[in-house]
Amino acid sequence: MLTENVKQRIVGGFVLLALLLILFAVLFDFSDSPQVDTTSRIPPKPAIAPVTVPEPQRPVDIDPAPAPEEAFQLGVESAEQAEPITISPPTLTEKGLPESWVLQVGSFRDSDRAQTLVKQLQADGYDAFVQQQRHNDSQLNRVFVGPNVLKEKLLQEKAVIDKKYSLNALLVHFEP
Repeated sequence: MLTENVKQRIVGGFVLLALLLILFAVLFDFSDSPQVDTTSRIPPKPAIAPVTVPEPQRPVDIDPAPAPEEAFQLGVESAEQAEPITISPPTLTEKGLPESWVLQVGSFRDSDRAQTLVKQLQADGYDAFVQQQRHNDSQLNRVFVGPNVLKEKLLQEKAVIDKKYSLNALLVHFEP
C-alpha cells in the first residue's frame, strides 16, 4: 500500500494540474473572434446641378426714402437737465496749504480686511490708503480715498463708491 504522504502528493499534483489547465484555457482563448463588419454605410455623394441666381432688379415704382431731417424730428420735450456742478477754487489752511478732502470708506479692526478693500479700490483706479489709529485700547485701520482739493469731485466719487461697494463713505478734511 501507498503511504499517506505519497497519497497527498499525488492528490496535490492533480489539483495543480487542474488549476494549470483552467488557467491555460482562460489565458489562451481558442474560440473564433467575432467578425466585425468593415463595410462603409456612407451614402454616395448626391448629384447636384449648379444653380445660377439672377441679379436682383431695382424696382422702378417705389418712392425714395425721405431725407433724414424729415424722417426724424426732435421732440419738444427734453430730458431734465442735470444741474452743472460748480467747482469752487481751493482755499488755504492756516498752514498755507490748500484745503484737501478725503473719503473715509471704512474702519476695520482687522488690517487684512482694510488692505483687501484698499487693493480693490486701487484696482478700480482710486487713490486709496490705510491710516492706523489707536482707539480705546484697540487698533483701528481706516481706509481713505483721496486726497483731493476739489470737494465736488470727491462727492461724485462718493456716489459711485457707495453704490459699487454698498458703503456709506464719509467726506472728511485731510490733515497731512
